[in-house]
Amino acid sequence: MNRPLVSVVIPVYNGARFLEHTLRSVLRQTYQPMEIVVVDDGSTDDSCEVIRRTAPSAQLIRQPNHGVGVARNRGILESRGEFLCFLDQDDWWEEEKVERQAACFARPEVGLVHTAARYFADADGTWRTAPDATADPAELTGRCRERLLQGNAICNSSVMVRRELFARTGLCSLKIRGNTVQDYDLWLRFAAVCEFAYVAEPMTVFRIHSAQGTSDRRGMLREQTAMLERVLRGEPAATRRAMSKRMAELCDLLGSFHLDYGEAAAARSAFRRSLRWRIRLRSLLLWGITYLPRGGVSGIRRIYYRMKGIKP
Repeated sequence: MNRPLVSVVIPVYNGARFLEHTLRSVLRQTYQPMEIVVVDDGSTDDSCEVIRRTAPSAQLIRQPNHGVGVARNRGILESRGEFLCFLDQDDWWEEEKVERQAACFARPEVGLVHTAARYFADADGTWRTAPDATADPAELTGRCRERLLQGNAICNSSVMVRRELFARTGLCSLKIRGNTVQDYDLWLRFAAVCEFAYVAEPMTVFRIHSAQGTSDRRGMLREQTAMLERVLRGEPAATRRAMSKRMAELCDLLGSFHLDYGEAAAARSAFRRSLRWRIRLRSLLLWGITYLPRGGVSGIRRIYYRMKGIKP
């Protein structure tokens, strides 16, 4: 019996340092048939040479630098597989990853399968706990959109999806800056039309390093709050009420980041949004602080740091 083709889409930008390890993890997969589609998004290092040397059979597409979302969409459109896997240039897979996921698609209701992940710190070569220890990806199975709205615990490089989902829900949104929030938006759209499944064994390795986009927490929060507010505008009142605490906390945290950067107007807007979702004394006080002169804000911050025993 012929098995369906699985396409692996890898966007690349100056990833030469990691690519050989990443590509070899795909080449070692026990599942066949597979194709590798690499979209080089204007790299200025020797990424393309590493790709040609390590995986000469891969389809290599080169384009000017437009960002990871454009590169991923190009890879999706150029690929041929009935199923698609996403893999970031710095992550890698265990060799049975695709095999284990493919078995989950025996149920036609399942449109997306993700796996548990391990987290590898590149700086010192140690294994770490997940960045958010409270997030549980195992909860994101079945019809899970309501749970997914409460937080995205899905590792992008662990995901395998049916190609048909893109025809039903669209590609990665290029209105969103930052691939992590683009992923989250895509999972929410998928969750509206299909069930999710989960492989509990850690088949995916997420590499932690200073150059990755997830290190910009302020930018991620800005995009995530804006995306969720757009999504929730079309949701029933009950869903909006259930999300009010989470949205208030996210907007409050964003405002705190803006305060730390001395961006009083942006902080004021974020705290105001937080208060619209839920009235909290903390957000109200911080919103008031944004009207103080810059020196006043700095003075309050110094007092806060001394109370907490933190060196500014």
